[in-house]
Amino acid sequence: MTIAATLSQYLNDQSVDYHLIQHPHTRTSRESARAAHVREDQVAKAILLQDIEGYVMAVIPASSSLDMRSLHNETGRNSLQMVSETELGAIFPDCELGALPALGQAYGITTLLDASLGHRETIYFEAGDHEELVEMSGAQFAKLFAGSRSCDLSRDWP
Repeated sequence: MTIAATLSQYLNDQSVDYHLIQHPHTRTSRESARAAHVREDQVAKAILLQDIEGYVMAVIPASSSLDMRSLHNETGRNSLQMVSETELGAIFPDCELGALPALGQAYGITTLLDASLGHRETIYFEAGDHEELVEMSGAQFAKLFAGSRSCDLSRDWP
Protein backbone atom coordinates (compact mmCIF):
# COMPACT_ATOMS: atom_id res chain seq x y z
CA MET A 1 0.00 0.00 0.00
CA THR A 2 1.07 3.60 -0.41
CA ILE A 3 -0.08 6.98 0.87
CA ALA A 4 -3.86 7.15 1.40
CA ALA A 5 -5.59 8.75 -1.60
CA THR A 6 -7.56 11.21 0.56
CA LEU A 7 -4.39 12.30 2.33
CA SER A 8 -2.42 12.64 -0.90
CA GLN A 9 -5.16 14.77 -2.48
CA TYR A 10 -5.40 16.96 0.63
CA LEU A 11 -1.64 17.57 0.76
CA ASN A 12 -1.59 18.43 -2.94
CA ASP A 13 -4.61 20.74 -2.58
CA GLN A 14 -2.86 22.54 0.30
CA SER A 15 0.35 22.90 -1.77
CA VAL A 16 2.66 21.54 0.91
CA ASP A 17 5.99 19.86 0.29
CA TYR A 18 6.42 16.40 1.75
CA HIS A 19 8.34 13.19 1.30
CA LEU A 20 7.45 9.59 1.99
CA ILE A 21 9.78 7.59 4.22
CA GLN A 22 9.51 3.83 3.84
CA HIS A 23 10.16 1.54 6.79
CA PRO A 24 9.56 -2.10 7.75
CA HIS A 25 5.98 -3.01 8.70
CA THR A 26 4.99 -1.75 12.16
CA ARG A 27 1.90 -1.74 14.35
CA THR A 28 2.18 1.58 16.22
CA SER A 29 3.45 5.12 15.70
CA ARG A 30 6.20 4.50 18.25
CA GLU A 31 7.33 1.43 16.32
CA SER A 32 7.18 3.42 13.07
CA ALA A 33 9.48 6.06 14.57
CA ARG A 34 12.01 3.43 15.58
CA ALA A 35 11.79 1.61 12.23
CA ALA A 36 12.28 4.88 10.30
CA HIS A 37 15.12 5.96 12.64
CA VAL A 38 13.43 9.18 13.76
CA ARG A 39 12.74 10.48 17.25
CA GLU A 40 9.35 9.50 18.68
CA ASP A 41 8.64 13.11 19.70
CA GLN A 42 8.84 14.10 16.01
CA VAL A 43 6.12 11.63 14.99
CA ALA A 44 2.58 13.00 15.20
CA LYS A 45 0.18 10.28 16.37
CA ALA A 46 -3.56 10.51 15.64
CA ILE A 47 -6.17 9.41 18.17
CA LEU A 48 -9.81 9.44 17.08
CA LEU A 49 -12.52 9.93 19.69
CA GLN A 50 -16.29 10.19 19.52
CA ASP A 51 -19.30 11.28 21.54
CA ILE A 52 -22.90 12.17 20.66
CA GLU A 53 -21.65 15.43 19.08
CA GLY A 54 -19.40 13.57 16.63
CA TYR A 55 -15.72 12.89 16.09
CA VAL A 56 -12.64 14.68 17.38
CA MET A 57 -9.06 13.82 16.46
CA ALA A 58 -6.28 14.54 18.93
CA VAL A 59 -2.78 14.75 17.44
CA ILE A 60 0.01 14.21 19.94
CA PRO A 61 3.66 13.10 19.82
CA ALA A 62 4.16 9.34 19.54
CA SER A 63 6.39 9.63 22.60
CA SER A 64 3.42 10.72 24.74
CA SER A 65 0.00 9.54 25.82
CA LEU A 66 -3.28 11.42 25.54
CA ASP A 67 -4.29 13.32 28.66
CA MET A 68 -8.05 12.79 28.68
CA ARG A 69 -8.60 15.37 31.41
CA SER A 70 -6.89 18.03 29.29
CA LEU A 71 -8.91 16.96 26.25
CA HIS A 72 -12.16 17.21 28.21
CA ASN A 73 -11.14 20.61 29.62
CA GLU A 74 -10.22 21.90 26.15
CA THR A 75 -13.34 20.68 24.36
CA GLY A 76 -15.92 20.79 27.15
CA ARG A 77 -16.93 17.33 25.95
CA ASN A 78 -16.80 14.89 28.86
CA SER A 79 -18.11 11.78 27.11
CA LEU A 80 -15.43 11.38 24.44
CA GLN A 81 -14.39 7.75 23.95
CA MET A 82 -11.87 6.17 21.60
CA VAL A 83 -13.39 4.90 18.36
CA SER A 84 -13.29 1.14 17.77
CA GLU A 85 -11.08 -0.31 15.04
CA THR A 86 -14.17 -1.57 13.20
CA GLU A 87 -15.55 1.95 13.00
CA LEU A 88 -12.16 3.36 11.97
CA GLY A 89 -12.29 1.23 8.83
CA ALA A 90 -15.52 2.93 7.77
CA ILE A 91 -14.28 6.45 8.54
CA PHE A 92 -10.86 5.97 6.89
CA PRO A 93 -11.61 3.49 4.08
CA ASP A 94 -8.34 4.24 2.26
CA CYS A 95 -6.18 3.55 5.33
CA GLU A 96 -5.03 0.38 7.02
CA LEU A 97 -6.47 -0.13 10.50
CA GLY A 98 -4.33 1.60 13.09
CA ALA A 99 -2.41 3.76 10.59
CA LEU A 100 -4.39 6.98 10.81
CA PRO A 101 -2.84 10.06 9.23
CA ALA A 102 -2.54 12.90 11.74
CA LEU A 103 -4.61 15.20 9.54
CA GLY A 104 -8.23 14.67 10.50
CA GLN A 105 -9.10 17.82 8.57
CA ALA A 106 -8.36 15.89 5.36
CA TYR A 107 -11.32 13.66 6.31
CA GLY A 108 -13.57 16.47 7.56
CA ILE A 109 -12.86 15.74 11.24
CA THR A 110 -12.31 18.44 13.86
CA THR A 111 -8.66 18.13 14.85
CA LEU A 112 -6.79 19.41 17.90
CA LEU A 113 -3.00 19.65 17.84
CA ASP A 114 -0.82 19.17 20.88
CA ALA A 115 1.12 22.41 21.38
CA SER A 116 4.44 20.54 21.66
CA LEU A 117 4.24 19.58 17.98
CA GLY A 118 4.13 23.20 16.89
CA HIS A 119 7.83 23.66 17.65
CA ARG A 120 9.42 20.81 15.71
CA GLU A 121 11.74 21.44 12.80
CA THR A 122 10.57 18.27 11.07
CA ILE A 123 7.35 16.28 11.58
CA TYR A 124 6.48 12.75 10.55
CA PHE A 125 3.10 11.01 10.56
CA GLU A 126 1.47 7.85 9.27
CA ALA A 127 0.72 7.88 5.54
CA GLY A 128 -2.29 5.58 5.93
CA ASP A 129 -0.42 2.30 5.95
CA HIS A 130 2.01 0.58 8.31
CA GLU A 131 5.05 0.95 6.05
CA GLU A 132 5.39 4.67 5.27
CA LEU A 133 5.63 7.94 7.12
CA VAL A 134 4.98 11.36 5.65
CA GLU A 135 7.88 13.73 6.36
CA MET A 136 7.51 17.51 6.17
CA SER A 137 8.94 20.63 7.71
CA GLY A 138 7.40 21.90 10.91
CA ALA A 139 6.43 25.09 9.04
CA GLN A 140 4.50 23.10 6.41
CA PHE A 141 2.82 21.06 9.15
CA ALA A 142 1.86 24.25 11.01
CA LYS A 143 0.36 25.61 7.78
CA LEU A 144 -1.96 22.59 7.64
CA PHE A 145 -3.11 23.27 11.21
CA ALA A 146 -3.60 27.03 10.80
CA GLY A 147 -7.37 26.67 11.36
CA SER A 148 -7.11 24.15 14.22
CA ARG A 149 -6.73 24.63 17.95
CA SER A 150 -3.33 24.06 19.48
CA CYS A 151 -3.37 23.08 23.17
CA ASP A 152 -1.72 20.86 25.77
CA LEU A 153 -3.19 17.39 25.20
CA SER A 154 -0.43 14.96 26.11
CA ARG A 155 1.71 13.73 28.94
CA ASP A 156 4.93 11.77 28.88
CA TRP A 157 4.73 7.99 29.04
CA PRO A 158 5.09 6.76 32.60
